[in-house]
This record gives sequence, structure tokens and C-alpha cells, in this order.
Amino acid sequence: MKVYGITGGAGTGKSEVIRMLQDDFRGYVIMADEVARELTQKGHVSYRLIVDYFGRDILMEDGEIDRRKLADHVFNNEEALEKLNSMTHPYVKEEIKRQIAEAEASGNYRFAAVEAALLLECGYENICDEFWYVYTKPEIRRQRMKENRNYSDEKVDAVMRNQQPDEVFFDKCAFVIENNTTLDAVREQLKKKLV
Repeated sequence: MKVYGITGGAGTGKSEVIRMLQDDFRGYVIMADEVARELTQKGHVSYRLIVDYFGRDILMEDGEIDRRKLADHVFNNEEALEKLNSMTHPYVKEEIKRQIAEAEASGNYRFAAVEAALLLECGYENICDEFWYVYTKPEIRRQRMKENRNYSDEKVDAVMRNQQPDEVFFDKCAFVIENNTTLDAVREQLKKKLV
């Protein structure tokens, strides 16, 4: 079964593309962030590693990790962020591989699509056959973030500053999905690619 890695910056419409791949093209969709969230809940491997390293003061009353407190620990602390990543990314990848194998064994899906913001940075080459980039012009992305997420101009600037330039993705992705007009136009691009 082919595995496509889907990435794109904030406001590009990745979620719509993912929904289409699942609903219109019988793709098995895995959201890396959701897998990571699950693995950092009580009883899972990443949870134990994080609490052992960062301490119990990052926990909420119910014993789950307070994501805001954890974020405060790693914000502007590269060493702590690297440590956190080492406690999550390898396990997320293992779980993604397990889910892909399960989806393939079921025979119910045409392909798998893995959505991850840090697809290129976190070494998903050994999981995905191809990387796909959802591209949207910067001015449209800005407008979407302001309208759909109620972001201020300052917040939009900060988000866009922290993401790699489009050229990096154009260079490393086998397929670019242009999402500058309508969802029907996106669906047509996917249809041509997945025929």
C-alpha cells in the first residue's frame, strides 16, 4: 500500500485535503499530532518518559499532562525541546507504522496518508513513499488564519515566521496541491494524481 506524507503550513487547508483523501478517495488517514497526543496520555510510554524527566509539576489535577506547563518548559529551551521530541517522535513513528500495517491488512483502503506538520524535519522518509505539499499563497493563508482562527496580525506573523519557506517544500515534495481557489479544484488535482 502506498503511503503519502501530507504537509503544509497553517492556513493552507491541510485538513480539507485530508478529509477529501479519506471521504472521496478511500484513504486511511493518520494525524501525527493526534497519535502524539494519545501517546502522552496516562498509561502510555511517552507520558511516563515526560513525567520522569520534567517532573510531576507539569501534571493537572487529574494526572494528565498540562500541555501549557510543558510548553513553558520547552519554550526557548532547545535542550528541553530536543529531549521532549526524543520522548515522543520515535514512538509516534512506531504507532504510525503499526496503524499503516493494520490498514493494509484490512484491505479496506487504497492508500494511507500521514499528516504531519514536521514531516520533512522528523525523518518520515522511511515511512512515506512520497511527500505532498498543500500550497496556498501567503495572502490567502493570512486571511484564513484571521477569519477561521481569529488570529491577530501579530499572531499570523509569528506563525508564518516559524514555518519553513515554500521553496523548501517545493524542492522536497513530489506533489504540490494548489489550494488557492476552490475545494473542487483541489479535488480535481487529487483525482488526477490518484487515478
